Amino acid sequence: MLNNQSDQKINSISSKDFVHNFIEADAKRFNWQKTPIQIYPLRNVSKHLITPTPLFRPSYNFLVYLQSGLFEQQIGTQTFKIEAPAILWISNGTITAIKSIHKNINGYFLLVEEKTVNTIYKKKDSLNLFTIHPVLKLEKTESHWIHSLLHLMEKELKVNQPNRRVTHGLLQALLYKVLDLSDSKRALTRTEQVAIDFKRLVYNHFKEEQSVSFYAGKLAISENYLNRCVNNIFNKSTKEVITEIRILQSQLLLWDLSKDVSEVGFELNFDDPSYFSRVFKKVTGQTPSEYRTSVMHDLS
Repeated sequence: MLNNQSDQKINSISSKDFVHNFIEADAKRFNWQKTPIQIYPLRNVSKHLITPTPLFRPSYNFLVYLQSGLFEQQIGTQTFKIEAPAILWISNGTITAIKSIHKNINGYFLLVEEKTVNTIYKKKDSLNLFTIHPVLKLEKTESHWIHSLLHLMEKELKVNQPNRRVTHGLLQALLYKVLDLSDSKRALTRTEQVAIDFKRLVYNHFKEEQSVSFYAGKLAISENYLNRCVNNIFNKSTKEVITEIRILQSQLLLWDLSKDVSEVGFELNFDDPSYFSRVFKKVTGQTPSEYRTSVMHDLS
């Protein structure tokens, strides 16, 4: 069922919002944790999850360790079919949606608030986490190692007074292992750092700022250098990245049936509704109306 969500919730949702919006009503009394690090057996979450979810932007990081089964996840404009054994990593602020989940799924769902990541990692390591490939296939020994560590974390977080240093140490070990598996433990090059910082800035300012000069100014570099960095890392121009993020945001807004298509375009500073439709179709392969119809069909 489509909800008339506030712009704030469409822009970014907390773990509490996730439970409220995407978990069946009879599971709301499940023992959902309120700590900055939360861990749940995947089967307990998946059997109550209403899928497909709408696109959402979490205000937290989350990791899904898939021991058995499969599911489909949309990340940005791509949809991934994830088969066990594997890890899904979603960084804070990433636009994503859960498309479908196999009924015989096992593993762990780990939620980590951004403030915790900033506490245990230096800035450059936090940037490295942003470069992790979202889907990592695991070898049998790697899967066993990660399962064992997550099991220890689950046991620690279940005690009355979890030891903060222990949970932080286990989390740090886990994320360094994920970095190792994704080859993101290496130091970022200057080009990579510029491209990542640019993309983060766009997520924060895309509504009011679409000019390359604005972002180049914020980064204190030339437009040409910014373009070269972004194209080198993302294989897209700076304009294409800005446009893609605006269109992803419009997909979020289209879940709100109280807004018509032209209103969504105006909200994102597309002054001409027909131009908004053309750009939307170029990025997604559908017009805004076709996209909204497909969303309603999926949830019917």
